[in-house]
Amino acid sequence: MKFIETDIPSRLDSLPWTRKHTLFLITLGITWILDAFEVVIVGNVLKAMSSSLELNRLQSSMMVSGFLIGAIIGSFLFGYLADRYGRKKVFIITLLLYSGGTFLTGLAFDFYSAFLLRIVAGMGIGGEFAAIHSAIDEFIPSRHRGKVDGFIVASWNAGSLLASFTAILLLRNFPEDLAWRVAFLIGGVLALLIAFIRRFVPESPRWLLSREEFDKAERIVSDLEGLAGKNNNVHKKKIPVFEGSALDAVFLLLKNYRWRFLFSTSMSLTILTTYYGIITLIPVSIAPSFDLSSEEISEIFLAGSIGGLIGGVVVAIMADALGRKATGISVAFLSALATLNLLYTDDFKTAYYLYSFVAFSFASVAYVSAMEIFPTPVRSTAIGMISILGRLGGTVAPPLLVHLAGNGYAYGILGLLGFWIFGLSAFILWGIFGIEGSKRSLEDIT
Repeated sequence: MKFIETDIPSRLDSLPWTRKHTLFLITLGITWILDAFEVVIVGNVLKAMSSSLELNRLQSSMMVSGFLIGAIIGSFLFGYLADRYGRKKVFIITLLLYSGGTFLTGLAFDFYSAFLLRIVAGMGIGGEFAAIHSAIDEFIPSRHRGKVDGFIVASWNAGSLLASFTAILLLRNFPEDLAWRVAFLIGGVLALLIAFIRRFVPESPRWLLSREEFDKAERIVSDLEGLAGKNNNVHKKKIPVFEGSALDAVFLLLKNYRWRFLFSTSMSLTILTTYYGIITLIPVSIAPSFDLSSEEISEIFLAGSIGGLIGGVVVAIMADALGRKATGISVAFLSALATLNLLYTDDFKTAYYLYSFVAFSFASVAYVSAMEIFPTPVRSTAIGMISILGRLGGTVAPPLLVHLAGNGYAYGILGLLGFWIFGLSAFILWGIFGIEGSKRSLEDIT
């Protein structure tokens, strides 16, 4: 890997916030809302969808599995393509894939057509995850990167709320066999509108530099400086240039950045195993123990989304103000304590709200810590790989915890606690041996 010297990264980091940054944030950050919308809307309308398409129980479960399969494929495929051909090309293509797959799901006529379209939509979201976060980290000034990444991750809970309200509204006002179709049609149209706006979002200047496209990078940064009315004289930094294959990128990550990759993977695993674990335990194992009705379960999930949204915003601010290490260790520790509290409470609803406030906000510090520590030419590939491993963990955790809960829901909660202890241990080790990324340029970190 060779290096070039340029002042463009320093100029990007020194810029004040402009309306271009706001456009960038909104049009790219919508990915997390769409991801949550997709996951939660399926859960809300799956019963109606299964009845309409005459799906058996296994086929119904495959509507969720198909999306996860697609996300796993898209994470690595489009992660590498974003490193090879640019963030902008990929985040437009992936959103179109998601839009088309979701819209056409609303027109599905049997299990096979619906399953295939769930895979297509999943590929779009999986690819979005890698390309979008690479672009945002590389574009946003370093002093704002933690807050911005954290806000975006916290917006998952906004997508969850939107999906819940949309499903309730549609199921109340349309026949069930039509309501689920309208839900997917709406999701596809919304994504298409965002894809149109994304045409006006610039390519990542850092990625352009890694491809030695200096003139294009200079024009983008100069336009931003003109908009901000500011042009700083700043020092130059060395930028890596990498032109290897996907296999070369994987070998580079596992050889030169293996400890960073292990930390990042542990963060992705902790986030997804604990999230999918608890939302599966509640209706399957916990509700019978506390005699919770279906309506109460919906209320609990709704409260959890609100708690996660508020907590995520707080943690996003802390990630820049206090640093990634202190914030991450503190939130992981409090999440473990909140998990223990689920064992000894007589008021599960309140205990779960407290749990969601800290546990669902962990992603707002863990993901930014995991994604900013790789060099620009292979960042998207790295994010795609850790996303795959995290989603695999998120797939395995629910049946594992439900199996443990077969001897009593407390055993399922203890299994959940085990995942939190794993994440806390990883963050403590990173706190001792890792690098602090708060308010530092990507070049200094990587």
